[in-house]
Amino acid sequence: MAERAHPDHGFKDKYFGLKKNPYKKALFERYKFCNKYVAGKVVIDIPSGTGWGTSLIEGAEHITGIDIDAESVGYAKNNYGKENIEFKVGNMQSIDLPDHSIDVLICLEGLEHVPRDVGYGFIEETHRLIKPGGIIILTCPIIVEGGAHSGNPYHLYEYPELELLELLNANYFCIRIEEIETPDNPIIRFVGTSKKGAQMNPSQSSQG
Repeated sequence: MAERAHPDHGFKDKYFGLKKNPYKKALFERYKFCNKYVAGKVVIDIPSGTGWGTSLIEGAEHITGIDIDAESVGYAKNNYGKENIEFKVGNMQSIDLPDHSIDVLICLEGLEHVPRDVGYGFIEETHRLIKPGGIIILTCPIIVEGGAHSGNPYHLYEYPELELLELLNANYFCIRIEEIETPDNPIIRFVGTSKKGAQMNPSQSSQG
């Protein structure tokens, strides 16, 4: 979210004058949404950046924030580490956690910050980590038909809408999906359970 969402930099409301910071508002909204799914669960937040967003996760049994940037992880440990929250340096394609050890994997606007092949490798890695019946919560900007890259230099690969939907539907049973309008490109929010784990519970169905 917002290129590591550092709370001491341009993420404060004052940098937007009288207008509330839209990126801060989005960060709080995204994590509030995730909190519906995490009560009593073992959770990964990746990429976790400086840990500010991860610290907004409430009610989980245990949370591991993972990011490739050691400086950000150090900041997160010093400012947001506590009994049930830890932070680790890690790569999205090879996460140092046991097989099928996670109930909920959260990836909020992280997929576009890595090259396409790394994103696909990450999706494959999620199947190893998530328990049967566990879920992924993912948000990612999309390029709609006829649209173009947002121009954000931190976005190494922005997914055409059809490609992202095909990738998600090939790997997960959909529990919920929606499109969020933003000042930049729209964002897909997806909740699903792995097709490589247990069969979908009959109570789980797609929601628009």
